[in-house]
Amino acid sequence: LLSMASPLPWIYSRWPKWAVNPVVYSVMVCGLVFWAQSHMKKKGSDEKSAKKSKKETARDAEFRAFQWQWLAVYMLTMLADWLQGTHMYTLYSSYEQPVGTLYAVGFTSSAVFGTFLGLYVDKYGRRLGCITFCVLELIINSLEHVNNFHLLILGRILGGLSTSLLFTAFESWMVSEHRKRGFPEEDIAGTFALAQMANGAMAVLAGLLAQISADIMGDIGPFQ
Repeated sequence: LLSMASPLPWIYSRWPKWAVNPVVYSVMVCGLVFWAQSHMKKKGSDEKSAKKSKKETARDAEFRAFQWQWLAVYMLTMLADWLQGTHMYTLYSSYEQPVGTLYAVGFTSSAVFGTFLGLYVDKYGRRLGCITFCVLELIINSLEHVNNFHLLILGRILGGLSTSLLFTAFESWMVSEHRKRGFPEEDIAGTFALAQMANGAMAVLAGLLAQISADIMGDIGPFQ
């Protein structure tokens, strides 16, 4: 049934069914759950909206615009981060570099920077922290193209720094901007819930895109 209904039958000629089918079934289940949650939430919101004034309705529309604007940026950054993580091991192995050492440096860097980086993000600005993350990602991906141990080590150190920024600057920027605009405090939880679901979806999408790019351009494909 799955093979007959698939809009992309060529996938089965490129990858084994045991790898493709779980992904397809997971997407179908997640889509069904998401639709059910959205339907239930919409039904409840319709009942509430009937009791709201025009001013409150306009305020809700402003919040939704803000929420989806932030989520769009958040999903793109998470997709970029997941893309480079999928084939890092195979890339370092093809370079014949000590993979364990490079990974250890990256995790240690993230653990060290994560203890105090949030303080500087709050001090110097969340927006600056987000921009710094994007600049670091460009530098890191450029370093991954060079088969040099010292440059790869530098990339892993910067990678730990960028990971700490990713999980501090973007979320704190959203929370501070949410409160600055005077939106209800309880709506923050809803934005975080959508962000977590989107993060999982981006991880799956990144895995598929990374594999396709690796098939076409080699192990360096996801870093292009």
